[in-house]
Amino acid sequence: MLYKIILLIVLYMMKMTYSEYRKTSVMIDTDTIIETISDRFLSVTLDTSFIQDNWSTLNFSSPKVQVLAKALSPCYLRVGGSSADYLQFDSSSQSEIYQKVPKEFILTDRINKKLTNFTMIARQWDELNGFAEMVGWDLIFDLNSLLRQNGQWLPDNAKLLMDYTSQKGYKIAGWELGNEPDVYKDVGINITGAQRAKDYNILHSLLNHYPQWRNGIVIGPSVTMLVKEISRKYLQDFVDAGGPDIVNQSYIPSRSNSSFKLREVNNPIFHHYYDYGPSMTVPKFMAPDILSNLPWQINVAKKIAPFPLFGKFWLGETSSAWGGGAAGLSDRYVAGFMWLDKLGISASLGVDVVVRQTFYGGSYGLIDTKTSNPNPDFWLSYLYKKLVGRSVFNVTMDDNKGYVRMYTHCTNTQRSDYKPGSITVYGMNLRQEPTTVVFTQFKPDIKLHLYLLEPVGVESLKSQTIALNGRTLSLNPDFSLPSMDYPEVVTSNFTFPQQSFGFIVIPEANVAACKMSSL
Repeated sequence: MLYKIILLIVLYMMKMTYSEYRKTSVMIDTDTIIETISDRFLSVTLDTSFIQDNWSTLNFSSPKVQVLAKALSPCYLRVGGSSADYLQFDSSSQSEIYQKVPKEFILTDRINKKLTNFTMIARQWDELNGFAEMVGWDLIFDLNSLLRQNGQWLPDNAKLLMDYTSQKGYKIAGWELGNEPDVYKDVGINITGAQRAKDYNILHSLLNHYPQWRNGIVIGPSVTMLVKEISRKYLQDFVDAGGPDIVNQSYIPSRSNSSFKLREVNNPIFHHYYDYGPSMTVPKFMAPDILSNLPWQINVAKKIAPFPLFGKFWLGETSSAWGGGAAGLSDRYVAGFMWLDKLGISASLGVDVVVRQTFYGGSYGLIDTKTSNPNPDFWLSYLYKKLVGRSVFNVTMDDNKGYVRMYTHCTNTQRSDYKPGSITVYGMNLRQEPTTVVFTQFKPDIKLHLYLLEPVGVESLKSQTIALNGRTLSLNPDFSLPSMDYPEVVTSNFTFPQQSFGFIVIPEANVAACKMSSL
């Protein structure tokens, strides 16, 4: 008898526990917009090494590539990376020039790739600008910061590039100087944060000669992840050396004197990855503790350079894993958990732009390097652009240890058919069981439009194919994008499948802030 009683108690407790972790209540504070992000919030990179490789397998003339790129517009295209510090421009040369650089000048993450100095010729620059203009992207170009004389940055080659660019009438959105200078010391190069600030002064003086770029975007100092003390110190030294005169671009009183100066970097930036590619596993992509290392770094950055005294931070280069990504994972469905969560966290904490590494290349490209077909993260990004607006709200949830994660914006009414007043919730269920999500502030029968993204095939989380509400996503035979306007209509108590992510539009939310704002 006692055994039966104990068994019943255990089963009852298991039922309660199972029920508790399978139900999550969500409350959205729609009275206050907490952040407003850029209309180019989701942007992309292209590694400078592709210029050295004469674009490798990337074909700017491919109708497929052009369609996929246009789908992400408006968008910044940041062309940069380790190779940027080895590029020189020559408008008169007709062929690429490659020269080996001494090993001590090769950054640690590039040693095995035998990084070399190389020349970008006019044709390559023309092709890059032509592509960006065609697909509606705004180009930000990373300049070589290792061209130096007497310890100072030597801007002569940058001037050659700018003169040519100005002559051709190319519309460059902005400039960057060097890549991850906080790790130069690992290979015997020492450019301090204070010296980097002086380098940016030189860059600004150069840009003043070109009216079209005087008030353009300048980003930096492009340090690595702020989990490292050396990177935090580098950013702090950079900021201390110039204060707001270095890390923004608008007229404000200088901290050093009462005169007005032009800040010289619009947006301070740092890079963010969760781990080294070969170290990544499927569970790591869905581990709440790993996903939650980003908010700490963003808050550290904001403390070093607080807004509005400084410009809003960018994640100037970011993806799931450094070292080219995680082979067989960063281009699969499972990578979407990290990518969607990063977008949500960044928007909620005031990051203005998140620049995805990369549109093309490595294991973390949005499109496949062999076929140019869209990877799962492309479809996620496209749907984000279509449904998610610029105005951000605070979301509170039951304590579920971070296994169900939700973020909310006004709906993007410019790219969708939804009316002002709608809101878009996006997020994920990391649990291995379905979870009932309850939007407590809305009536139980309110209609929710669910856009659920799930993997296709036996590979499950490692699938390179993704489905929207049960329909496999792929380009049409003419390379046009498929319709994605087929949400599943559910109520405010809906079941979120296990280990999946998606978007929920609430057309009848009737949020006043989303009616007053066109964002």
